Amino acid sequence: MKKCLLLTQIVFVSLLFSCKKESTPPTPTMLELLTSSAWKVTGYTSTAKDTATLSLLKDWNDDLKTNTLFVTYKTNGTYLYSDSSELGTWEISGTSSIIFEKGTPDQLSASLDNLTANNFVITYPWEVNTKVTSNITETAVK
Repeated sequence: MKKCLLLTQIVFVSLLFSCKKESTPPTPTMLELLTSSAWKVTGYTSTAKDTATLSLLKDWNDDLKTNTLFVTYKTNGTYLYSDSSELGTWEISGTSSIIFEKGTPDQLSASLDNLTANNFVITYPWEVNTKVTSNITETAVK
């Protein structure tokens, strides 16, 4: 009986120490997610109701139907749209914001609404014309 109890304890202890804990991969940082590769822009939306913003969004979204647009964020703090419509600087601000063109008259703070390994949603103010500024939401995927 003692041998059986001792054998059971040995088997239990060896099983206890032979099991490895599964390691979870580290969560990528915002910088790593943004700069991992180019983002394909899939659409623009806004809650604005003015005709200037609605016309702008229609033009941008119509263009996406015929042309593929990518945006690339580089680790050196620059970004580029594949159609060369926009090129500039960016930096992370806090946990959910990006500042574009910091320290220039064109400085812009954008809200990072969603960022995963495969999805990207950002909202930024856009001066549609001298009288109208609207918040535009841009969505992109890998």
